[in-house]
Amino acid sequence: MLKAFIKRGDGKVSISTDEKSVADALHDENAIFWLDMENATDGELKCLSDLFHFHPLAIEDSIKYAQRPKIEDYTREPNEKGRPYVYMVFHGPDLETFKQKLRTKELDVFMSDRYLVTIHEEHFKSIEEVSARCEHETQMMLDRGIDMILQSILDHITDYYMPILDYVESAIDDIEDEATENATPDVLRKISMKKRELLDLRRIVNPQREVVAQLTRGEVPFIRESSRVWFRDVQDHYNRIVEMVELYRDLIMGARDIYLSSISNHLNQIMKTLTILSVIGLPLTIVTGFFGMNFEEPLFHSHWVFLGALGFMACAVTFMLYLFWRKKWI
Repeated sequence: MLKAFIKRGDGKVSISTDEKSVADALHDENAIFWLDMENATDGELKCLSDLFHFHPLAIEDSIKYAQRPKIEDYTREPNEKGRPYVYMVFHGPDLETFKQKLRTKELDVFMSDRYLVTIHEEHFKSIEEVSARCEHETQMMLDRGIDMILQSILDHITDYYMPILDYVESAIDDIEDEATENATPDVLRKISMKKRELLDLRRIVNPQREVVAQLTRGEVPFIRESSRVWFRDVQDHYNRIVEMVELYRDLIMGARDIYLSSISNHLNQIMKTLTILSVIGLPLTIVTGFFGMNFEEPLFHSHWVFLGALGFMACAVTFMLYLFWRKKWI
């Protein structure tokens, strides 16, 4: 599915997605436009090479998933038939996709001074929100500049990291409670899963923050100086996200320590119980072992001696239980 928002050199606005309209806008030196390609067909993707003359390697990267966030500069050696441009890869989060597959959605961007081309196989809520605004205020959005459209997309992308972070925080709180109250092997499995989620999230956010940092430093000539302050705001959002990911990683490692401490405490409690039972049984074993020997003397065959031995054992057990209770061992 294609979406196009075009402002021609004569001031006319168009949302036509046919190839002729896009080609006319591309060849109009005073026109600016944004072309969004969602789950594009092979025929629609052909315009990347036939019309825009993008580099084959950049096109190949744009139609394959699992590219790391990055920025590639094609401004110094532009194609003779095309304009200088940069190729960027961003990843957008989605809570449901993250829960099910531990993955984010990839967004590929080609940017020049007059156009922005975004390519993605999956639906992006951030793209939908920006394009919905462009549909109602096409001229106003394009008048702000191509770089500001990119900034709006990135700003909306960062907003969707917050539900994921809230989900992770809530899950860590539950894991900490389980590790304290019910330290079962299943808790250790949950800890390992959350640790892997945070590692995957950090693997995406860290390089993406670096890409945005390049946009704020003026390394991309299509980002105007007046727009960089807006990109710095996006960078601040990414810095905060990275800090929270690192914090949650420390928390999940703390939950693992809590789990190990709970297991150790539970084992110590078992050992204490067994030790108390052993100590209580020790005098009983001695007395019964003593009277279990064969004696010829009639004294040891008296029922009074037997009752006395029972009384001694009862008093010994009672005394030890009282002593353990006073020392708060039981």
